[in-house]
Amino acid sequence: MNDTEAIKYLEQSDQYRVIQRLNAPERYRHGEPSTARIGIVIDVEATGLDTDKDKIIELGFVAFEYDAGSGLIYRILHTYDAFEDPGEPLEDIVKQITGITDDMLAGQHLDEDGANAWLKKADLIIAHNAAFDRQMLERRLPVVSKSNWACTFHDISWQDEDISSLKLDYIAYKLGFFFDGHRAVNDAQATLHILTRTLPCSGKLAMSVLLAGAREKSRRFFAFRAPFEKKDDLKARGYRWLPEFTYQGKKGVWSISVPEADIETEQQWLSDYIYKGKTAQFIVKEITAADRYSVREFTAP
Repeated sequence: MNDTEAIKYLEQSDQYRVIQRLNAPERYRHGEPSTARIGIVIDVEATGLDTDKDKIIELGFVAFEYDAGSGLIYRILHTYDAFEDPGEPLEDIVKQITGITDDMLAGQHLDEDGANAWLKKADLIIAHNAAFDRQMLERRLPVVSKSNWACTFHDISWQDEDISSLKLDYIAYKLGFFFDGHRAVNDAQATLHILTRTLPCSGKLAMSVLLAGAREKSRRFFAFRAPFEKKDDLKARGYRWLPEFTYQGKKGVWSISVPEADIETEQQWLSDYIYKGKTAQFIVKEITAADRYSVREFTAP
């Protein structure tokens, strides 16, 4: 019995589920897209999670061709993977998670010209948790600050697709494949592969859902001077505390990003429930893919 026969045999029973190792292809679809665009799926590994202070130790990305109308993904155009020496020893937890050692990084530097040449071509840059990757890269390769960004972590409603964890390896498993994770280019390849899959509940192509989210305008609300006793209500609704936010000499604010369709509802909730008849002091900022997930999104308008 060969592999194909074995898989078919197992899948005839509801006792087994077979998933495949990802072997990144050179092309996902033959032919030419009707409206060709260039996308880049990107991932960084870093010395830590502080986007203001930590340093990139590995950058990996996959540039690809897609159709702007359908979201269908065609050719792989370029794959980039490079280490960078942070000039300091890695913490043990970083070595454990990434498999990267100090010896692997010693004397290594990103090929900035090579990376920037591709990043400038991108109509859309995609990451799984783009708020981290974008803010890390804007410090190291500022050219990405001018790009449109999307996020497979936030811009696809995985819960609606009966996928309960947002971890990349779990999403991959639920969509029928596995990969060697926590290395930049491997994670980028896996993220791209996810975008080629049909979502299990809606039946929509993941890339088309991502594009729809990226194109949608949103509004970030800053609940300025919200009453302290309302903090639990704000948190329960999805607001996030931004301790470094400064407005009119006051630091810290509760904030949330709301899609265009929900803007009026959110304004009403803040006025009626948080400020309760007092003069509403929330401020708002219009957000598009050009600013979404950048540090700019989280600063006062």
